Amino acid sequence: MAPTTFNLFFTGRDDPRHWVIIGEDTKPVLICFETPELGGMSSVKTTVFRNDREHVASFEWAPGNHLGRASIGRRYLPMSQLVASGNTGRCFTSADGQRYEWRPSQSSYHLYAPGNRHIAIYTLQPQATPVGPAHGILQYTFSHDLLLLESLLALSLNRWIDIHGM
Repeated sequence: MAPTTFNLFFTGRDDPRHWVIIGEDTKPVLICFETPELGGMSSVKTTVFRNDREHVASFEWAPGNHLGRASIGRRYLPMSQLVASGNTGRCFTSADGQRYEWRPSQSSYHLYAPGNRHIAIYTLQPQATPVGPAHGILQYTFSHDLLLLESLLALSLNRWIDIHGM
């Protein structure tokens, strides 16, 4: 039996620090990445909210918009640990101790779990959706809230690095 595929739509700005992600897996999903435009300030913070403004994670960017520190729930780690060098992409170790890897291709990113299992794809694809215009879609085959959050955080950093050539 093929696994169920869930869809999340990326609406709002096509900026990995200002995403609005909406969709449904086993329940409705709403995740917002918010980064204030501070113009010249040395300290920038991206806050990630779920559902009704529940703070679930944040990025504290180092001066010059370089990678700084991430907080995911009560766990703190260098942002670089979410985009460590992998086999053919950038990997992160989840809170469950498993290593996952985002691998870029032409206009998408593929997420692989241990054992080289393909579990998600993010595609840059402007389209009309049930929730309005979207600039991207994440299709995934797992139902695990923390892994989804960690995957989105790592994807955001992958996109940021690729856009800004860091």
